[in-house]
Amino acid sequence: MDEKISVIIPTYNREQTIGRAIRSVLSQTYDNYEIIVVDDGSTDHTKTAVEQIADERIRYIRLEHNHGAGYARNAGIGESRYDYIAFLDSDDEWKRFKLELQMQRMQELPEEVGLVYCRMSGERGDGSGRFCIPAYDYDRSRLEGDMFPLLLRRNVIGTPSMLVRRACLEQTGGFKESLRCVEDYELVLRIARNWQIGFVDEELVEIHKTEGSLTYRAQDQLISGCYIVSKYRQEMTEFGILDLVKADIIELAGNYDVQEEIAELLTRDFEL
Repeated sequence: MDEKISVIIPTYNREQTIGRAIRSVLSQTYDNYEIIVVDDGSTDHTKTAVEQIADERIRYIRLEHNHGAGYARNAGIGESRYDYIAFLDSDDEWKRFKLELQMQRMQELPEEVGLVYCRMSGERGDGSGRFCIPAYDYDRSRLEGDMFPLLLRRNVIGTPSMLVRRACLEQTGGFKESLRCVEDYELVLRIARNWQIGFVDEELVEIHKTEGSLTYRAQDQLISGCYIVSKYRQEMTEFGILDLVKADIIELAGNYDVQEEIAELLTRDFEL
């Protein structure tokens, strides 16, 4: 396969993990790619950690101020050269066959498929064992094709699992930069509304839940969840899932004693 991939890695103060992330790309069995590391205003030695890895396919771009993951990924998209784009978070890593299996699947599918994803797995933050996204109790037939109804109920596609056609991103638009959390979910919903989605049924991404990673930004997650409900209230109502989605968000809010505030916010239509 001759198709080239732009791999975008946003990073912020990840001097201890950025090397592992980059090396997981360099170890891919599919090697027709460029790596764009977007340093989102780090104040540690992230730049030094990147420069210690000598490979001409790596480009390091530094932003002077911290803007957030969505902004950094969009900056990487703007610098990218190729027709396929993949994303990796700087504290996670890919399994060796990730790009090869995804590109193979992308080429098997028709052009109306804009995104191919895979399973992500890792250790639970509370030490209770491993998790996998999407979980294996999902009906396999629902995990590709027209995924919009399923995704409205719950996201199963994480940024590090994506391989996206540039044409899909150009039509759909990039990440919503005002969202400080679940900006990948918001993008995936916009894609799923107009594009088919493909799936590689393999655990090809290892997630590391490090302190400060997006998985720990609970309050941002709550507000972003309310925004998703605001934006897709009509569609959620049509599919009969609005109350279920709202109940999930309110249950999470109970862990932070903000149930009343979040319940009220869920009644509003608003923009972020």
